[in-house]
Amino acid sequence: MKPTIRDIATACGVSKTTVSRFLNKSGYVSKEVADKITAKIEELNYIPSSTARNLSLRRSNVIGLIVPEVNNPFFGQIFKGISKIADQEQMSILYCDTDNNRDKELRAFETLRGHNICGLIVTPATGGLINGQVDEEFIKGLKAFDVPIVLLDRDVEHVSWPGVFTDNVKGAYDATKLLIDQGHKKIATISGDQGLLIGKQRLLGYEKAMKEAGLYDESLIYEGNFSIEMGYKRSLEILKTDITAVFSPNNLTSMGLLKALQEKSLTMPEDLAVVGFDDIELLSLLGLNLTVVQRNPGVLGQKAIQLLLSLIKDGQVEIEKIILEAQIVTRGSEKRINMAD
Repeated sequence: MKPTIRDIATACGVSKTTVSRFLNKSGYVSKEVADKITAKIEELNYIPSSTARNLSLRRSNVIGLIVPEVNNPFFGQIFKGISKIADQEQMSILYCDTDNNRDKELRAFETLRGHNICGLIVTPATGGLINGQVDEEFIKGLKAFDVPIVLLDRDVEHVSWPGVFTDNVKGAYDATKLLIDQGHKKIATISGDQGLLIGKQRLLGYEKAMKEAGLYDESLIYEGNFSIEMGYKRSLEILKTDITAVFSPNNLTSMGLLKALQEKSLTMPEDLAVVGFDDIELLSLLGLNLTVVQRNPGVLGQKAIQLLLSLIKDGQVEIEKIILEAQIVTRGSEKRINMAD
């Protein structure tokens, strides 16, 4: 009896879909799995059926998208960037919002696996960790898709997938150094979620700049989680001290900080200098000139879907990570008005 795709898949410990994708070069297959399939095909003298191959090429034109904060303007712009390319390619997007919640993220995996998507773009809610340990359920859930996957904005630890990211360490370093160069010595930060790699990276950039300047003091680090609520709460605490400047690690934290300043009838930079990570378009309309580490979320989205489409079309086996550099945009909120120590 002639060997079948099922025989090859069983012998290699993979799904029939993976073998089919490898044979048709219609999507991502890791080098390790590709080598296994090639060896088994030669061993069993498998000859692909042209009819089955033609049927398998009728793939979906739907891309799955999982984002953690649909109410965050940053991810709204990312969605626009993805949609622009999807429209050009006549593809549809099926998206889920996780609210940065692990359980909702796992349910989103189940939902999208029930649809015939041809690829997935995901911004992880948890960073692939739970209580500091590898989240095996998260990893297993992603691998179960058996389609090309591209991570967007948030990388995960211990496992490697293709993705589009920002140089968070450099962005945070540059922001903090800008404040140092303005003459600030007591520069606080409200840390991002340390369960996320981006939270760790942005804190690392802040710490690196402060240590180089001989200004590092652990008491200047206020625990946060990338939310408006925690940004507001920690800012109220900061305003009771003699701290002159703050590096805010994301746009939502910055919103919370600005809310605290407004509530206390204080202004930037007269009462507190601020540099934020990511822009907030609405602020300029309100006459609030916030200096930021600026990224282009639309470009991030476009790069992510372009990478995914190349994986779907060419079946690349190399793990490609695209790292984009952010730029400092100065608007005056970084300045030190009172130069007295």
